[in-house]
This record gives sequence, structure tokens and C-alpha cells, in this order.
Amino acid sequence: MELTRRHALAGAAAIAATPLLPSMPVRADAPATDQQAPSFYRYKVGDIQVTVVSDGKNVFKLEDSFITNAKKDEVNAALEKAFLPRDIFTIYYGPLVINTGGKLVVIDTGNGPVAKVNSKGANGLFTANMAAAGFDPKDIDMVVISHFHGDHVNGLLAADGTPAFPNAEILVPATEWKFGGRAGPTGGRDRRSFARPHFLCAVI
Repeated sequence: MELTRRHALAGAAAIAATPLLPSMPVRADAPATDQQAPSFYRYKVGDIQVTVVSDGKNVFKLEDSFITNAKKDEVNAALEKAFLPRDIFTIYYGPLVINTGGKLVVIDTGNGPVAKVNSKGANGLFTANMAAAGFDPKDIDMVVISHFHGDHVNGLLAADGTPAFPNAEILVPATEWKFGGRAGPTGGRDRRSFARPHFLCAVI
């Protein structure tokens, strides 16, 4: 798999949060469980339990220019090799819940409740599937945002516009925070607007 900016930012955000974990307030005992289900998957990294929680998927027609560094025929060949249909592309979303043994940390938050309605339940499923995995949003101590794309930040708010993780500290990378406030050549809204007025974000 070729590393992308998205992978790098997600990894950097998780690593940056690690030194902060011991000082976080403990909101729950966060007992570990080995239960698995189609909507989530758990694995261990040392003593830390990681749960990948499905936020659903986005399926769309493969356009010629969607993959910028490969021709459409090459992309279709790769899809067929993976036993996937030609001319159709599927993006799966999988935010993480990290259980350190006493603290719960969410890495990215999915597409959010508006996307769940707009996609007719195809995505925006993180909150429901997180509950199915046994996690209460009120028990989340920290949310780490890797970058400000909608499929990473829109789940910060519940359907009624209130914080989806009311007791969590929100961490965002300093570089992304700065980049998110930069207007493009034709202007555009500040991508940091998700944080105002709902959250006090720590920039790391």
C-alpha cells in the first residue's frame, strides 16, 4: 500500500497523543473485551486494545481522473485482481477507539449524522456502531483529529448540534489547524469552523 498524506497525518496524530495519555482524566474503567462483530474489529498492540469501528462506506462510479497517478484501465485491473467490480470504487471508513486500560481515545469521528441521512444509512454509522461495540460517547476522554476532511471531523457533533463526545478533550495537529484556516485561490470557508463554538481544541 502506498502511504498517502492521509495515512501520515493519522499516524502522526496518534503518536502525538500518546505522551498525553497518562495525564488525561479517567472517566471510566474502560474494561477491555474481546467481543467481535461485523461492525467493529478489535486487536491488541501490546497492552493497548484498538477497536476499528465501521462508519460505513461510499460507493460511486469510477471517474477517469479519480486516481491521479494511474490510468483508469490500471485501476480497473487492480480492482479485478482484488476480486472487486470494475468501474465502481468503494471507500470504507473506520475510525478507531483506543482503550489504554483506563482511558478511551477516539481517532477521527467519521462522516457524522447529516451524512447518515444524506447517504440513506450508507455511512455516518460511527456513533451507532461504537455503541454496539460497548462504548459510551460520554466515557471518551480524548478525540484526536488527524486532519479536517469531513469524514474525519463531521462526527464531532451529534444530530442536534451538540458535542457527540461531551467530556472529551479534542486534539488537532498544529500544521493542519494552520492549513485549515488558509483560504484557497478563490477563498472558501475556514475548515476549522467545526470547532467553533462547540469545542476547546488543543493544538499539538
